[in-house]
Amino acid sequence: MKKVLISLTVVAILAIGVAVYAQGSGWGGNSAYPGYGSHMMGQGYGGPMMGWRGGGYDQKYLDETSGVRKELNTKKFEYFEAIRNPKTAPETITKLEKEIGELQNKLYAKAPQGTNTGFSMPCWQF
Repeated sequence: MKKVLISLTVVAILAIGVAVYAQGSGWGGNSAYPGYGSHMMGQGYGGPMMGWRGGGYDQKYLDETSGVRKELNTKKFEYFEAIRNPKTAPETITKLEKEIGELQNKLYAKAPQGTNTGFSMPCWQF
């Protein structure tokens, strides 16, 4: 009797495990959560960036702001290097934070409004 009960318990646990595995975690490309899949270039994340929902507006935005985005990337790198260095003056860090904020505001002002209807955050808000 004990062997039958142990066998049924093992089979039940395996059946539950198979059902959970078959359901998936919900984080893959074909999940129930559309904002979390396909690793930046799929429909859930990269779609709005590639102009799929915006009728090309996003591509125009990306073309127009390439210099500002590059400058923002450089400033962020400088900022993280500055905070990593213990000898950096607080004024330098404050100045870099202000410059990063100004660049982000420039990008936000030029951003296409209403074209990003997905669950993902647009690249200019990171």
